[in-house]
Amino acid sequence: MSDQSDFRGKSGVLSQEHALLGAALEPAANGYLEASYYGDGSQEPEAFDQGAALCDVGSLVSTCISGKEAAAFVSAVFTGPVPFAGQLVCSLALTGTGTVVSPALVAGIGPQDFCIWAPAETAEGLDSWLHGIAAIEQDGKAPYASVAFEPGAPFSTMLAMVGPQAPQVLGDYLARGVKLPAPGTLSNISLDAIDTVMLHPQIPGASQKDPHNHAYLMVIPNQKVTVLWRSFLSFNSVTPVGTSAFWGWIQEKCPGIVDLLDEPTKPQTPQDLHLKDWLRPTEDFIGARALADGQIP
Repeated sequence: MSDQSDFRGKSGVLSQEHALLGAALEPAANGYLEASYYGDGSQEPEAFDQGAALCDVGSLVSTCISGKEAAAFVSAVFTGPVPFAGQLVCSLALTGTGTVVSPALVAGIGPQDFCIWAPAETAEGLDSWLHGIAAIEQDGKAPYASVAFEPGAPFSTMLAMVGPQAPQVLGDYLARGVKLPAPGTLSNISLDAIDTVMLHPQIPGASQKDPHNHAYLMVIPNQKVTVLWRSFLSFNSVTPVGTSAFWGWIQEKCPGIVDLLDEPTKPQTPQDLHLKDWLRPTEDFIGARALADGQIP
């Protein structure tokens, strides 16, 4: 993202592109301007059902976690399974009392290397929580002393493409024999010679047989994202949509996530948010005991 700003917030790499399309630019929780909607936004929800909706979701905050205890750390602080390399998991971070700190996409990069993406509304709280857990000492020992954090892909922008036509559109950019990542995975893919990390989240509880449940998230270098943005919009089936429509789609699939982001400081449990599908059955993560015992404040 660029360092340019106006009186409302900092401009992102695609802010000018959004303005040319008549977007309403509003500050996201991380201070950057995002395209909330285009025109009056009334037609945007249709794109998710009939074509391919394209959205700049650059306000998702990414962090890399590494170290020889990184896998044990991820197992402790997130409710989903620890992802192996190439796997992508929808997960939650909970406090010791079982309330939700933040949702996150957790990706396995290597045996002890992970990358997470969190909404801007909860990213700061999640960052503080993760650093606090990493610094814990017990009986003079620090179990996560080797865990290190770094910004994930700081010179890149994330785009989302959602809808039944998304696989066909993205497939036109792939070399012969290359496939899009399967649900619940991520991979390094070249889109017309532009190196891209593509994520295909699998929403817990959502049918993977329904093409409307699939979203492709693309981490694209800043210097190339405008090229791909314009190229994607050359398809008649692709419609630019704002973040309001994108989170509206998320609300249809997983309303608890949007409820959490609407009131990120309100103590809420996975049960309150109907997110029990986001908890692994082993119940060995932080907050699991409080949930099992019903010791919720």
